[in-house]
Amino acid sequence: MNQIAGLENDIFKVKLTAPPVEGKANKALIDFLSKKLDIPKRNLEIISGQHSKLKSVRIQGLSKDKANRLLSS
Repeated sequence: MNQIAGLENDIFKVKLTAPPVEGKANKALIDFLSKKLDIPKRNLEIISGQHSKLKSVRIQGLSKDKANRLLSS
């Protein structure tokens, strides 16, 4: 099950079931965040870390505070 696994130093840890092969984990992350934040996938973009465990994701259409609240709940 995909889930938020915690928050550390303003960084959300996300556990995904998809393997990190052929972009499957990246796609799973975008799908998960889209549902969790209730925004379209097109409003999410992995801006760094495409091939790394540590990723930066740009979220459009939500304030940082609202995104943090939704991800923390």
